[in-house]
Amino acid sequence: MMLRRFCILTLFLLAGAFASRGQTACIDADGRHWAVTEAGEILRSPDGESWTTFDFNAQYAGFYPRMSWRAVAAGGGAVMVAGLDADGHLAVYTSSRGTVWSARTLDYREDGELRVLDVVPVSLSYDPIRDSFFLCGTQGTLFEMPGCSHCNRLTRYPCDTLYSRVQSGFDALLRGSGGFEQTVKP
Repeated sequence: MMLRRFCILTLFLLAGAFASRGQTACIDADGRHWAVTEAGEILRSPDGESWTTFDFNAQYAGFYPRMSWRAVAAGGGAVMVAGLDADGHLAVYTSSRGTVWSARTLDYREDGELRVLDVVPVSLSYDPIRDSFFLCGTQGTLFEMPGCSHCNRLTRYPCDTLYSRVQSGFDALLRGSGGFEQTVKP
């Protein structure tokens, strides 16, 4: 368990280093490495050394808008990417193997009204306990995306930008701008 925590912490630190160069990366439960670029590329590797590049923008030209990726996460048998389209709007896509991608709905209910999330994504994470992906973004956004796309849930925190959600046992540590830090319970 200690080795797994070390690997997750190391991955978190590496992902931050990639992000500063316009890339972000993660490793799924099967040991596959994933990375994305602002040029719309999704990269995968079985070992972190040899990489296969999937050019999302070329592959889906005319079907989906051109994307500039900002975040990637994998877990629960899926990989999820988040980014901005050419008009600066948020879009999220999922895939089971990284070759065929489907748009993820970003609808949620707030005050009884159906709304669509539109923030700048900063990071994605997967929580195996909740079996949900979490998107952190501007406006203090934490957006939970469980398997049920009608069950999306938005929570806002008191910071301009929520940078990350890191799982720690049953709890999660949130970190954001202005020194914001909070531990949340399930």
